Amino acid sequence: MEDIDRIPAGPARPTWLQTFALAIAVVLLLRLGIARFLPPANVPAANDLAFWVFPGLVALRWMAWLPEGRQRAARTRRSPWVRIAILLIPGEFIGLCRWLVVTAGGCLSWILRRPPPPRPQGRPIEDRRKGVYEGILALNLISFVPELPITLMILSSVQGHLLVHALVHTAEALAIVLLLGDRWLVRSGGHVLTGTHLDLRVGARAAARLPLQDIAHAELLDKKTSYRAWCRSHGTVLRETGVISVFDDPNLVLSITPGAALCWTRFQFERSLPRHLFIYVDDPAALIVALEEAKRSPLD
Repeated sequence: MEDIDRIPAGPARPTWLQTFALAIAVVLLLRLGIARFLPPANVPAANDLAFWVFPGLVALRWMAWLPEGRQRAARTRRSPWVRIAILLIPGEFIGLCRWLVVTAGGCLSWILRRPPPPRPQGRPIEDRRKGVYEGILALNLISFVPELPITLMILSSVQGHLLVHALVHTAEALAIVLLLGDRWLVRSGGHVLTGTHLDLRVGARAAARLPLQDIAHAELLDKKTSYRAWCRSHGTVLRETGVISVFDDPNLVLSITPGAALCWTRFQFERSLPRHLFIYVDDPAALIVALEEAKRSPLD
């Protein structure tokens, strides 16, 4: 079994979700530019060339995984075939696939009205009452649901390209399933402060369980200060940070005690906990006070 605690976090990298979104956006912009500025005779060849930008960007993202994959493969005690798989298949990509399955399962749980999984006994820390998650969710649903019949009517008038039709409708349906599943998971999760730990959970996106004695410092983050600006002012590199928030900008910085062997999960991929964790809660000042009180009088 690989020793995650001793594997460095590595340089800050975009998630695979961001990579795919960026690659698709670049290809679309290139094709729009080709159609606008190139002579019609050169458009087919240029479009074929633009298509290869997508696998090119994905390949670059895969190459960024190789140094960490090599370390993880070297530390595992499993068979050589498993080591090769760990090296060649990015763990973050596997985590993304797992996140898709878990989030779709959240939609099924919402449909079947299943009870949420139990959370630790303790003080709930609200992070959605003052946030923008519910509003953004409503806007996304309002924009996606009417789009399904409209897209169906538009594409039905286009001859051929049956595969394109199927992919578009599948992507739209999957987006709605993921939205509803994420809503169920976010509402069934949430942060909890116990007598010994601060349990952080944002749906299936990110989670961490922090022992109180390993939280060295908690600092308010001003609304006008982004976490990137905080990193610059404190001489901290992005690879030493992590963010746990649904959509809102973080308003609290948790600094972890150096040397603490902790892990956290981001998009269902587990890795060593960074030095600084940026989170959003509705009342960060109250959480700082509660953390100090819990440290002075720990409970089992």
